[in-house]
Amino acid sequence: MSAVTVIQNNFNGGELSPLMGARTDQVRYGNGCKKLHNMMVLPHGPASRRPGFQFLGKCRDGGTRVRLVPFTFNADQAYVLEFGNKYMRVWKDGGLVTNLTGRPIEIGTPWTSDIVDSLSVCQSADVLFVASASCPPYKVCRTGHALWHLERVVLGSRMKPPTDLEVTKKGTASREYSYVVTAIDPFTREESEPSVAITLQGPETISVESSITLTWESEHNDAIYAVYKCWNESGKFGFVGQAKSRKWVDRGASPDFSEGFPIYRTMFQRADEYPSSVQFYQQRLCFAATNNQPQTIWMSQSGSYNNFNISDPLRDDDSVAATIAAERVNKIEWMVPGRQLIVGTAGSEWSLSGGENKAVTPSSIKFERQSVIGAAPLAPLVVGENILFLQQGGKVIRELQYSLQKDGYMGTELSILSEHLLKDNPVVSWAYQQEPYSVVWCVLSDGSLAAFTYEREHDVIGWHKHSSEGHFESVCCIHGDRGDELWCVVTRVVNGKNCRYVERLAPYGVNGIEEQFFVDSGVSYHGEKAETFSGLEHLEGESIQALADGFVIPPQVVSEGSITLSHAASVVHIGLPYTSELIPMEQEVILQSGSSRGRTRRVSRVSLHVHETAGLQVGVGSTAPQPVALREDAGLDLAPALFSGETVVEVNGGYEIQSNVVFRQSEPLPATLLSYSMQVEMGER
Repeated sequence: MSAVTVIQNNFNGGELSPLMGARTDQVRYGNGCKKLHNMMVLPHGPASRRPGFQFLGKCRDGGTRVRLVPFTFNADQAYVLEFGNKYMRVWKDGGLVTNLTGRPIEIGTPWTSDIVDSLSVCQSADVLFVASASCPPYKVCRTGHALWHLERVVLGSRMKPPTDLEVTKKGTASREYSYVVTAIDPFTREESEPSVAITLQGPETISVESSITLTWESEHNDAIYAVYKCWNESGKFGFVGQAKSRKWVDRGASPDFSEGFPIYRTMFQRADEYPSSVQFYQQRLCFAATNNQPQTIWMSQSGSYNNFNISDPLRDDDSVAATIAAERVNKIEWMVPGRQLIVGTAGSEWSLSGGENKAVTPSSIKFERQSVIGAAPLAPLVVGENILFLQQGGKVIRELQYSLQKDGYMGTELSILSEHLLKDNPVVSWAYQQEPYSVVWCVLSDGSLAAFTYEREHDVIGWHKHSSEGHFESVCCIHGDRGDELWCVVTRVVNGKNCRYVERLAPYGVNGIEEQFFVDSGVSYHGEKAETFSGLEHLEGESIQALADGFVIPPQVVSEGSITLSHAASVVHIGLPYTSELIPMEQEVILQSGSSRGRTRRVSRVSLHVHETAGLQVGVGSTAPQPVALREDAGLDLAPALFSGETVVEVNGGYEIQSNVVFRQSEPLPATLLSYSMQVEMGER
């Protein structure tokens, strides 16, 4: 027999598919895991137990589906919007936003619970535009911290056309003329639709002596006005002049028919004509994909988001309507702005631009197909310069990345080495948590969470699986004081009833044993020492774990919304238990006689290098995991300290074909594994 030492010094490979079980030649095999359950891969290499989820409150309706949508006004003002069955509520700083009377802010909406997941949203400052194929476009408007309202998107210019247009004339009437006037914003240059045309009989030749004077009324005090004139039977108007007052005199100006007034377009007025996707690009608001025109994109005038007017002839800043010309009619699922507007359809991915580094105009617009993968309806995530999107069906995640060699975008699959996590279990909601560890969180159709740590510049793509006593339904991220906050909706069965809770992932890496938060749907207490703790009605009848002043409390059942501890404590965290488990890949050992495959092996000891860890258990093969002594006994009156360093565990496993090492944490305490090594005795074949 021979003894060898096997070491794994990082876990960046994440949880790998069972189909990777023999791929020792693959780079990620050596730093991968068979199982990463409720453990996270950190970009630096360690695997760390995920924090618990903090209970923030109940959703308004516990029996219908709810979606969370981030709303970020600036770095200091980030909200989470709760969209449920025909209502919306607002959350901030871990609680509901309330009005002066203390009632939660709530507004009615036209969206039922069965379509909230399909809503397309995009934000500009304090306005959130919402598109759905089931109703006209709307916008959620914030005018103050507790002032929110919903209004339908009204298309057209914000400038109102002049009214009460009147004319006076000099000279003999022998020729027919028509005039219209528009109002122009002096700052944005947005132009109104034309006034009602006025027609008159004027002199054959207009001059200083034989002039026509126009006057009108307007509700805009600081507007300037454009005058258009028609003097032929074609009915075509041309620009003849501007006025800063509500009066203009025609002394013989010739119409410039290359400049016409804006023409209002009637859009999105009835069923099958409502757009299902919305986005911004080049200072234009873009709607796309009605039932009648699933491959068409409508773009507003530049800088005027509600204005979809055009002119005759067309101007460069007029609104744009463009349809993808493809072999098959594939509905546009989403749009993402960048150096180009990336468009995902059910059958392929396209880029929209003005061509040759030009801005998009009605006469300069270009579609180019980038790939023929096909996209799922779920809105993609933008991570740095890359776009992460779901392939049609929602079971494959791809990265759309610009390639200089191709001079276009390539769709690389990110989930292929961990395909078992999404197999027959598509993603239904996801969010990107940039800080502190760059993690993409995915809600799967079975209610579990799959996540992957994503640092493309360091070639880190490590998957991990998470679960809780309940079903996750929706996730979103907003910026918080300690990095990005992951918010989620969780459906839990409490006292035989389905309850929907809004919960938030606790901060990473808090200091001190007393502040460790590793329970789900948990609440915290900070104050004077106490033994009885209430406010647990959301966990009525459930068996809970608690950490009190750093001590692990034996499980208790919540009764009448409270529990009583055996001793008083001033810092207490109470919630549902969960277990974290890590099983590394079976490492191949190359012996002088060749590969160790097929030979029995026995693990006699395991050396662990951990960081700020307490309460870890280790097992090998079929032996049950046993607690790891991370410190010497400091006495019953002292809470266990977090341990950083190396320790050795004698495991004395038996001879087995596979000697999987199992690292487990079931107590409400942290565990971060930097590396491990094991002494293996090789048996005969």
